[in-house]
Amino acid sequence: MDAEEMFSAGRELEDRGRVEDLPAIEEWYRKAAAAGSAEAMGRLGLLLEGRTRARMEDRLVYSGDFMEAARWYRQAVSAGDSWAAFALGRLYSDKLDDWATAEVWYRRAAADGRWQAEERLKEGPPGAVRRQREDAMFDQSASDQPRPNAGTAAAGSSCLMIVVLVSVLPMLALLLSFNPL
Repeated sequence: MDAEEMFSAGRELEDRGRVEDLPAIEEWYRKAAAAGSAEAMGRLGLLLEGRTRARMEDRLVYSGDFMEAARWYRQAVSAGDSWAAFALGRLYSDKLDDWATAEVWYRRAAADGRWQAEERLKEGPPGAVRRQREDAMFDQSASDQPRPNAGTAAAGSSCLMIVVLVSVLPMLALLLSFNPL
């Protein structure tokens, strides 16, 4: 099998969305990455970062091996994957609390046309702080176990509602406290 076929085998398993497939997905991505697939390197970074498992379990909170994920993202960037530069910036800003390094990677991704990186640069460090605060809130209320309704539309709606409330409530409190007299 060539690198593309190995990557496709891993991606097909990942698309099924079954946590029990994670070891096989990782194995396929590692083989494809070793054969030179930049896309497999980036997907391996996501998997090692913990994002793949969290998505499969319908969780917002995740943790993983951030240093190994960063190593794979760097290799993917070196192999020409501009998305991996964004992923590396996101890892540094949101999980490693290093805006200066994140900014370097976001700028590189933005230069390659990644609009997500441009948005993160516009938000700047306050955006990273907000995301970290939201993650901390979810860390306090979430367990490592998947929710009973994981994978349902109701689960996604609940998460969206929490994000909206976290974003809107501080502004509403500020408006209500304003006294023009």
